[in-house]
Amino acid sequence: MNKYSTDVRVFIVLQMARCDENVKAVQRAWQEKFHNKNWPNKRTMARLYAKFKRTGSVEDDKKAMATATATVVTDGAKQVVDDFFAADPTRSVRRAAEMLGIKRTSLQRIMKELELSPYKIQVTQPLNEDHTQRRSEFAQLMLEKLQTGEIDVKKIWFSDEVLLHFGWPSEQTELSLLGQRKAGDHCCPKPPPEKISCVVCNILAWCIWPYFHRWNSKRGELQKVPGRGVHPFSSWS
Repeated sequence: MNKYSTDVRVFIVLQMARCDENVKAVQRAWQEKFHNKNWPNKRTMARLYAKFKRTGSVEDDKKAMATATATVVTDGAKQVVDDFFAADPTRSVRRAAEMLGIKRTSLQRIMKELELSPYKIQVTQPLNEDHTQRRSEFAQLMLEKLQTGEIDVKKIWFSDEVLLHFGWPSEQTELSLLGQRKAGDHCCPKPPPEKISCVVCNILAWCIWPYFHRWNSKRGELQKVPGRGVHPFSSWS
């Protein structure tokens, strides 16, 4: 349609609208206005009118920048997306779009309106009602021990929780401790299929004792992973 000017395209669109898309009537109007029979064919007129209804423009779409049909986001769709990510917060946008039958761009727009972020950090363990009180009691106990001198301030006690997954049995696992040094060693003879869910380290003087535990879902308790020893700083790589 490059050979038709903008004025001609506007004329075709107006006549298609006035004549209820009757091509014969549009051709008669063309002949009355331009005094010739060099009108576009039926398919060209229909395509131009359909494009105008879709984009609101009679100009050609720029390459790779065609205006797509705007998807109407309903409250029902928002609720479905909200419920989906509430039940499965770590699901990727691509996979969620496939499962929900929604375009990825539409899903991203809905997530933005709902202020949802993919892969947002979530609570991975159930929290009991007494967790806050227990933390407070532990902090108070440690403070008292520091004040009475039971704990040497020159020695650091450190405990933390991490989630590790050893998926490469042939490679040596490196655990970063204190953000400076690394101890290279296998966690156990064969990497466990489940994830190691807890690491507790007590740093005393010049040695470090890493204790690795895995969660036993059947017993509902943490179990120590065997095969761990003392790692003096001098043995670290």
